[in-house]
Amino acid sequence: MGSGSLTAMAVFENGWKVNLSREDALRLVKDAIAAGIFNDPGSGSNIDACIITANHTEMLRNVEMTNERAKKEKSYGFRRGTTE
Repeated sequence: MGSGSLTAMAVFENGWKVNLSREDALRLVKDAIAAGIFNDPGSGSNIDACIITANHTEMLRNVEMTNERAKKEKSYGFRRGTTE
């Protein structure tokens, strides 16, 4: 559990219900992880999920990209000693 976990757990506790459908559970996971990402600048930017059932495990990579890195408008290069 990382630095965004408190926010994520608050979303889980608020949205969890008995017998959630797979789709509703995945939506809850995405919402919880996104909340952790947006409330902690040190968190990553993509959401991965793992669905575990009695007979199967399914890893879902890049389920959602919440904060995609912007492309640089141009490359910056500074000569040695510029900031002295």
